Amino acid sequence: MKIGVQAYTVRDYCKTQDDIYVSLKKIKAMGFDMIQISGFGPHDVNTLDGWLKEIGIEVCSAHSPWDRFNDNSELLKMISEYKKLGCTEMGLGSKPDSFPNTHEGWTRFINKINSISKIIKDNGLVFGYHNHAFEFQKFNGICAMDRIIEECPDINIILDVFWVQTGGANPSAYIDKCKDRINLLHLKDFRIVNNNRQYAEIGQGNLDWDDIIPRCQKYGIPYAVIEQDGDFMVDPFDSLAVSREYLVDKGFWK
Repeated sequence: MKIGVQAYTVRDYCKTQDDIYVSLKKIKAMGFDMIQISGFGPHDVNTLDGWLKEIGIEVCSAHSPWDRFNDNSELLKMISEYKKLGCTEMGLGSKPDSFPNTHEGWTRFINKINSISKIIKDNGLVFGYHNHAFEFQKFNGICAMDRIIEECPDINIILDVFWVQTGGANPSAYIDKCKDRINLLHLKDFRIVNNNRQYAEIGQGNLDWDDIIPRCQKYGIPYAVIEQDGDFMVDPFDSLAVSREYLVDKGFWK
């Protein structure tokens, strides 16, 4: 399993094209060779592709806005952009609010992403859905996450272990359940401070990494990215270093 950075972690340092270049160089210097693109400010894809090749960073996936997925002409442009960057999985970060969090809302959303997934598949790529916690709310006795797994057979699951835990489910159980559907895993830890949930650097929270990481290695999941949305104990880049050091010390970094 190759481990990289979810660029959303350092989004505040990627607001301009020049910022992106500096941040990519910094990520590479920290020992990372791979990113998932998310949270970048305006940028030219051809310029970005040149920088990635120059610096030596692979792109495993990206998160793109729903409005682009939902527009056929924009979707085709995105497919071209993803191919340019060499990534095969087109990621959606979340269900948009235009589909209510109800059984009927999820039915409409599932039908829609299945139709989008077909277009993406016909163009040689794959659609990936990233979960949060709300997918674990049950309607008619089944949670939306299980409906996506069961009713969207051609869609990859970008499983976020933090949000699985937040949703009251077991991250390892969902890795088992989705093992053949996970191309990319999101790694972030979960800590409690004064009875409040916080994001945490890996190894600084309560997730069972001794169960999670070997499971991923067992199933041959190819990619994982370290992500931290907030609650940084230090600078976001330093937080990435803390997470990376933990994985190295545990022998999980290959």
